[in-house]
Amino acid sequence: MRASPTSEPPATEARKWPVTVTVILGTVAVVLNATVVNVAIPPIMADFGMSQMAAQWLATGFMAAMTATMLASARVMERFGQRRTFEVSLWVFLAACVLAAASPSGGVMIAARLLQGATAGMIQPLALVLIFDVFPDRERGKALGLYGMGVVLAPALGPAVGGVLIDWLSWRAVYLPGIPFGLAALWGARRYLVERRSNAPLAFDWLGLLLLSVGLAALLLGLSMLAGTGQWALPAVVAGLALLAGFVWRAATAEAPLIQLQVFAYPRFALASLLAMAYGAGLYGSTYLVPLLMQGVQQFSATATGLAMMPAGLSLTVIFPLAGRLADRLPAHRLMLVGCAGFAFGMLGLAFSRPDTGFLALVLWIAFGRMALGVMMPALNIDGLRSLPAAHTQQGSGVINFARQLGGALGVNLFALLLESRIGARLEGAVDLHRVYDRAGDGRDLLPALTKGFSETFMVLGLVFVLAMIAAGWMGYLHAKLRKDSAGLRR
Repeated sequence: MRASPTSEPPATEARKWPVTVTVILGTVAVVLNATVVNVAIPPIMADFGMSQMAAQWLATGFMAAMTATMLASARVMERFGQRRTFEVSLWVFLAACVLAAASPSGGVMIAARLLQGATAGMIQPLALVLIFDVFPDRERGKALGLYGMGVVLAPALGPAVGGVLIDWLSWRAVYLPGIPFGLAALWGARRYLVERRSNAPLAFDWLGLLLLSVGLAALLLGLSMLAGTGQWALPAVVAGLALLAGFVWRAATAEAPLIQLQVFAYPRFALASLLAMAYGAGLYGSTYLVPLLMQGVQQFSATATGLAMMPAGLSLTVIFPLAGRLADRLPAHRLMLVGCAGFAFGMLGLAFSRPDTGFLALVLWIAFGRMALGVMMPALNIDGLRSLPAAHTQQGSGVINFARQLGGALGVNLFALLLESRIGARLEGAVDLHRVYDRAGDGRDLLPALTKGFSETFMVLGLVFVLAMIAAGWMGYLHAKLRKDSAGLRR
């Protein structure tokens, strides 16, 4: 007997909120784990005797792996189905959490973080697809608002939770808070998600994904080796750049490339992508550097460090909705200029912090910079996508997300390298920063060099956003020119 046309909507109606809660739980597990580890990097360095350039792979590796697999997520969903992709990715992610918590060495932990990032790149895009599938267009905003609240609150609370776990238990415990959320999401997936896949043959550029993944890994590895005397540093950087050039060539010639390069033919979108890279570098770079600063220069505990970062994240629950409304009413480039200038000012405040800088002052500078990023985020996405024809909107959204993640991976790597080199220059030689975080020292007065190294690094981070204001201003010029030309045509 054929099902009636009205049989599917009630089923979807009954599933839509359970599906939303399920994907929120899965995303919270991923996002919480992505951010909670930052406050644990100093004690991990101390326990394993890891250099700062090795430890930065705990953040960089996660983001680089996530950047690559995000581009493959749509094809994997279509090939294996939504529920299977969600379940398998989440099981692997949770297994990687256990592996990271039980790691006998820094190398094993970095491998676990790579695995976490690769599966996170599958889970986060799938969450939005599932919400769009079960909600009609008129109700998607409400569902996405709830989803966005979870995405914002998890990284806001993550550092504070991580700091308490480190001081009360061990840094190993920071990998565990996401596990209950993940298990609850797996129960919900088995009960409420449906298996939806495409039966048509699907083209996917596996060669492009390979060139991107290996090229990005080689580039980041080569850059991290530049801090030492590794003889393979330069060859790795050159090889990485060559492979990434091959990825661009592949994107220009393949029938179904991972990225449609045509979107960069629109100047405003190209500038928006450049700003998205700067945004990622600022967001993830500062999130990596702040715990190192507070636990190294100011000598705060992990708990105090996490609590200092929490107001910055919580402020976004207010800033994001307000910035979204402003983006509908004001020229986007003005909000981007305000955001870039505000973040640069916040980084300047951190650059002038000293060992005796108070807790409240650091909280205010961190929160100021993060709120500035919140102001520019909606305007950046909206104006970038508005500059594209409707047919390219979906591809453009993926490219902006890719640019932001890529900027984050490169930003953490490069700012970690800059920090290492500036401290080394002050001490006229290499220094094992892990000895700072286990309070062992190495026979030299490290604090002045450490303070100056962080100061110069935060200044450069602020300078990146001063330069980004040029791109934002250029977007405004192009938008004004377009309006003027359109007005002339109407006459």
